[in-house]
Amino acid sequence: MTEANQKEQSFLHRMEKWIGGIVDWSNAEKCVLASALTLSIATPFMAWLYFRLQHPDTAPYLDHSFLAKVLPFLIPVYVGGWLTMLLVSLWARRRAPDSQLLVHAIIQFYFVTITYSVYVFGMYTTNQILMVVGGFCVGCLLFEKGPMRGGLASLVVMYAGATFAEQAGLIPYAPFMAQEPYAGGRLELSWLASYGALSTWTLALVISLVYLIFYRWREREKQLAIATDQLSRANELISRYVAAQVSERILSGDYEAVNKHNRLKLTVFFSDIKNFTATTDRMEAEDLSEILNEYLTEMTFIADKHGGTIDKFVGDAIMIFFGAPEATSDRDHALRAVRMAIEMQERMEVLRQEWHRRGVLFPFHVRMGINTGHASIGNFGSEGRMDYTAIGRQVNLAARLEVNCEADKVLISHATWALVNEDIPCMPKGEVTAKGIRDPVKVYEVAPA
Repeated sequence: MTEANQKEQSFLHRMEKWIGGIVDWSNAEKCVLASALTLSIATPFMAWLYFRLQHPDTAPYLDHSFLAKVLPFLIPVYVGGWLTMLLVSLWARRRAPDSQLLVHAIIQFYFVTITYSVYVFGMYTTNQILMVVGGFCVGCLLFEKGPMRGGLASLVVMYAGATFAEQAGLIPYAPFMAQEPYAGGRLELSWLASYGALSTWTLALVISLVYLIFYRWREREKQLAIATDQLSRANELISRYVAAQVSERILSGDYEAVNKHNRLKLTVFFSDIKNFTATTDRMEAEDLSEILNEYLTEMTFIADKHGGTIDKFVGDAIMIFFGAPEATSDRDHALRAVRMAIEMQERMEVLRQEWHRRGVLFPFHVRMGINTGHASIGNFGSEGRMDYTAIGRQVNLAARLEVNCEADKVLISHATWALVNEDIPCMPKGEVTAKGIRDPVKVYEVAPA
């Protein structure tokens, strides 16, 4: 990058930071700035008109008779009106800093006064329309689109009304002008030094604002592309540590769904690998890690396919629940949980065959337990680290069913059986006494597909 480009970038960054700071101002502070800027233009403009009225020979192109009639009213309206707007805005800084009424008043007053000024000098035959464009650009940078739309609507109505009235002969066109401000191929110096300078300043302002807006837009596009890429990577990383349903709620801004505790009826699934500790003693750590990760990957894919919320992995154990943060019906939750378990067991048969061909002598045999009941669901943990999980007696029962299940089988509680037995064949397995559960629990084994 050349030194000139570096200087331009530095200047534009300073301008962007300054304008960005103004954008964060309160409505009243923005109105103070707008009033002060307009007053700084209106005051010398009125002074120039007054001087030309007192010295008509310096501006023969003006209609001095019409000017003498309206100028005593214009000075109080323009200078007094904007001075009043400035004082009211200063007062509102402490009393009503976010007043929308003040914003609407400032914008409407600007467009009414500027439309009159442009028309009386000839809006179709002079470049005074730049005053409108300049004010509109500044207004769009400072204020919200609602008030600006209202001002633009007033502008269109006044322009259209003035044009129709002029064409109908009801009002004169450019009443301030008695003739063109040039003669003999030469522009009047007084016009060039007054309105010419004002138009040039306005044109420079408009070009600067448009350039700065496009510069900020390009910079924002670059920053947005970088932020989007970072967010995509963060989302991918988060999804590895947080359940897909939970991460989707967080990324969509639905924090309330995962940041509060609820008492909901869930279907909870537990699984683990039978005799996993003994298996680890018979395998090399590298081989064990490889097939364990493969096993968990396959089980995760099936869980996501059936819409389960993966709570956690604890070594070889998996906890999944249905019914939060997204819920349908108790029956649907139970059916999806049991069908997920059946598909997992079917997939395990295929994986054991693949592992056997790869030389694994002690392939995994998984047992699974499923229960349906009410549980507390939400964020649990410390202030620095939280887990979105389910706790309660019914969750513990699902874990106990998994412990009492035979390898390669799925054991479900009576509550789950009552919801799925019409669609999924199950075999009664009597009752089991689960640790921490007072009464024996009636259980069923899901029949192989």
